[in-house]
Amino acid sequence: MKNKSILRMVAVVFAALFILPSTGALACTGVYVGRDVSEDGTTLLAKSNDYQAVWANYVTITERVENVPGRTMPVDNAATVFAPLPDTTYRYTSTPWMDSATALNGLGQDATVCANECGVAMVMSITAFSNAAALAADPLVENGLTEFTAVDLVVCQSADARQAVETLLGLIDAYGSSEVNIAMIADQSEAWYVEMYNGHQYAAVKLPTDAVCVFGNEFSLQYASDYEDAILSPALESLAAENGFAVYGDGQELDILATYSGPETATDYSHRRTWIGHSILAPSSYGAYDKNELYPLCFAPEGKVSLTDVMELMRNRFEGTEYSPDETGRTDIRVIGTDTALSVHIAQIYPELPAELSCVTWESTGPAVYGVFVPVPNAALSVSEPYSRSQSAEEAGIFDTALYPYYRFKELTTLCVERDSYEIYGQPVRAYWRQAEAIMAQGMREALENAAASGDIDAARQTITAYSVAMQEQAFNDAGQLLNDVRWYKSQNSNTMKNGRNPETHEVIDELRQIEPLTVTLDPEAYRTAGNP
Repeated sequence: MKNKSILRMVAVVFAALFILPSTGALACTGVYVGRDVSEDGTTLLAKSNDYQAVWANYVTITERVENVPGRTMPVDNAATVFAPLPDTTYRYTSTPWMDSATALNGLGQDATVCANECGVAMVMSITAFSNAAALAADPLVENGLTEFTAVDLVVCQSADARQAVETLLGLIDAYGSSEVNIAMIADQSEAWYVEMYNGHQYAAVKLPTDAVCVFGNEFSLQYASDYEDAILSPALESLAAENGFAVYGDGQELDILATYSGPETATDYSHRRTWIGHSILAPSSYGAYDKNELYPLCFAPEGKVSLTDVMELMRNRFEGTEYSPDETGRTDIRVIGTDTALSVHIAQIYPELPAELSCVTWESTGPAVYGVFVPVPNAALSVSEPYSRSQSAEEAGIFDTALYPYYRFKELTTLCVERDSYEIYGQPVRAYWRQAEAIMAQGMREALENAAASGDIDAARQTITAYSVAMQEQAFNDAGQLLNDVRWYKSQNSNTMKNGRNPETHEVIDELRQIEPLTVTLDPEAYRTAGNP
């Protein structure tokens, strides 16, 4: 890659004035880890799906359809425009909204993250923002492609990552886009990053296997020539040049970042999240936050990055910095690990396994900050009963923690996230989930490798399904116990009188009451015995 100055005056952050015609996921964060710099040689794609709402989601498996012509899927949220499907489509996992959520928001189901039987995984719904000139020159299309329709529409018909990218871009060519967005797509061989700027302009680049990416709601792609392979919309440069907003850099190459985004869209809201990712994964290269610094799309981490590292990054709340809302009490900071996350996903792709066993989506149904990631393999024949339940449209507005994982994790996070709660309740809960996830990650790898070694794909699917279902059920049950314990302990300690009292006279003293952190009595080793891979 070219050595671009990180002091270049380019800020790529989303505008405070929301210009999208549909409800986008407006506070999402994306992460990529190439297989050569991951701890176990897998490729990792991660994305949070953030929005201030109570929209529950669940996990589904859509079966393969063989040789059935004439089918279509919606392109726009209102389902007024439809794209044809090939006669055969692939089996895939996804995490759409429940019927109760779509009854509330009136939008498409939003598959959010998909992984198919060919080992192709895709995430989208990372809203970004283009400048006014770019949007005026090629306006967004009212009934064009959206983040809520694109992911399963692309993955169901793509045998590899390159085909998925070409399918996505072909849909934009044919129908236009109704949103400014970012997508990531990967398979066992390669990973791609796609920026969608306005009605019909886009840029897609093949990501290096020896780099990582972390970005908030902002574009980061500067020069296409920095990458091994790139696909650009035919009018990407000519549209900008003819309308007077093209910006050129080294060697008179189009600076895509400055051309389609630039300073007018800059805020701290997204750029801080981009910075913290760079700072965590390459601390000696990135110092104090600078709004005017270009944090490159791809950079080299200073050590191997594990699945657990990515899970913790998706929970990051700027701990140990002046921007931590928990430690400073600031209320103006957008963190990565937010309580407004509708769901958070990590797609992990194993390059050495058979394609139909190669991908595991680690799914946090609800906010991940005090929730847990559970495995959903692309080979799974089924999903556990709790995670596969869809609340009906008639139950819209009913907050049901008894039946649905989303509501358990949403309330657990709500109770733990405030400044006066995160140390007492949140940190013990988060520590427990971290132990459980480490055991699940090891167990999932062993289950996959043992199943693949058997040479019997049908038996392998049975084994992998049994393991993943056991993990999902264990997590759901543990979340119920943790929620009960936090409710109990928080209610027991509820008192608007924050000051302590003299134990002998009961007179109020100057010191605040000290409440000991919650003791979690659950045993994470249960995840080792429950799966028994």
